Amino acid sequence: MNGLIPYLIIVPLLGAFALPIVGLAGRKARELWAILITGVTLGVAAGLFKEVWKSGEILVYTLGAKSPLGNGVPFPIRIVWEVDLLSALFALMVTFIAFVAVLYSSEYMRHDTGLEKYYALVLVLEVGMLGIAITGDLFNFYVFLEIMSIASYALVAFRNDTWEGIEAGIKYMFVGSLASSFILLGIVLLYGQYGTLTMAYLARMIAENPTFTAKVALGLLAGGLLFKSGAVPVHMWLADAHPAAPSSISAMLSGLVIKIGGTYALARLAFSVFSAGISTRTVGWIIIFFACVTLIVGNAMAVIQTDMKRLFAFSSVGQIGYILLGIGIGLAAYGSDVGQVALAGAIYHTVNHAIMKALLFLVAGAVIHQLGTKNLNELSGIARKMPVTSFAFLVGAAAIIGLPPLNGFASKWLIYESSALFNPFLAAIAVIGTAFCTAAYIRVLFTFFGRPSERVMNAEEPGKAMLVPMLILVVAIIVMGLFPWAISNKVMLPAAKTLENIGAYVSAVLGGA
Repeated sequence: MNGLIPYLIIVPLLGAFALPIVGLAGRKARELWAILITGVTLGVAAGLFKEVWKSGEILVYTLGAKSPLGNGVPFPIRIVWEVDLLSALFALMVTFIAFVAVLYSSEYMRHDTGLEKYYALVLVLEVGMLGIAITGDLFNFYVFLEIMSIASYALVAFRNDTWEGIEAGIKYMFVGSLASSFILLGIVLLYGQYGTLTMAYLARMIAENPTFTAKVALGLLAGGLLFKSGAVPVHMWLADAHPAAPSSISAMLSGLVIKIGGTYALARLAFSVFSAGISTRTVGWIIIFFACVTLIVGNAMAVIQTDMKRLFAFSSVGQIGYILLGIGIGLAAYGSDVGQVALAGAIYHTVNHAIMKALLFLVAGAVIHQLGTKNLNELSGIARKMPVTSFAFLVGAAAIIGLPPLNGFASKWLIYESSALFNPFLAAIAVIGTAFCTAAYIRVLFTFFGRPSERVMNAEEPGKAMLVPMLILVVAIIVMGLFPWAISNKVMLPAAKTLENIGAYVSAVLGGA
């Protein structure tokens, strides 16, 4: 089944390069091609996830050879893609949200020009994120990170007829380039010290010889990835970039990019590469500090916003804080049941937030598409004119606050529970963050269901191509909320155990070498 792994990259990459040719057949052909490619990629990711989940094995694919090891030498010399339960789960998450976003774009982006570039960039963005999820090589990781980053810069500034998009794109590119420089410098230091970039082999060498250089490299990598995730105090680019982008892209940026290129990469490197050679407790507490500041500041800033998409963007900053809190406690309590539950909560909330925030940004896109404004002061009473869209918002907002029986409840509960067991003060901070989050979304709720303003009197629901993707996400939120502990016990906890098991990650590539 590891023969499926390369198709995660081949299918969307082929789709992106073929789009200009397919686009010659007309707008409809271009849209159908993008939907087909993302749908096939979703099928590949689902097949891969099913195989890894059932077998419990780590699948390894070596580029250009049968084995990553060199002839006659006991160390790897080739690039490898390594798929465990965590990376398979995140690949499934990426392909699902990308498929929904492309389906939504077929109507939402209909009046824009240059759409062959738009769909090509979306597919390239998907390639970058999938590559980050499955790679087992730091050089390959950096290449995919840059592919993802460059595509996202271009998509933020895609509507270049407005100053908002251009300014946000430039700001995002500047901060992203600085973050990438930190990451590249960390990778260079590791290669200079250990002479390899294969993550499994690096993990073994760092465990045997944990040098000061390795710790500096970890600091640079963590700093760059916190930039990419939008953690406080380096979060302001996110509050500009996500509102300025087309809403279908905002859904991918908040739902996927800041997770795969930020928190997932941080967790993967901290656990699978460095955990055997560092003080996990110290690193964990550093991440916990950033997590607490991030979840308070992000959710508090969301309360005072009048721009709906900017409110959702600051909310994403706050939710990143919860994910970082789970990762931090997972490191600080490494090897304990509390640490495992916290890590499972972080993984669970990553998946849940991807779905919830994608839905909320698609709702914002529907409102903007129909009314031409995202100013909450002008949207009073929109629920009477757009009931389906407002219902979708209600479900997304209730889920992100953490109300049962929706999916956000279970993941937040795991983070609350592990925080309380590890340090009750952290649980109190997490609850305060949720109070701010609740206040922000209740304010929007009162706006949607208030007395209709003049601006909304002529509003109507968008077309089916925009409503169906929103309803797909609504169904996902409700279904995941109805079976939370089954999902937690059968998927999220095993994924957390897989991430903690550095020995299995190393031996899958190196074997007995």
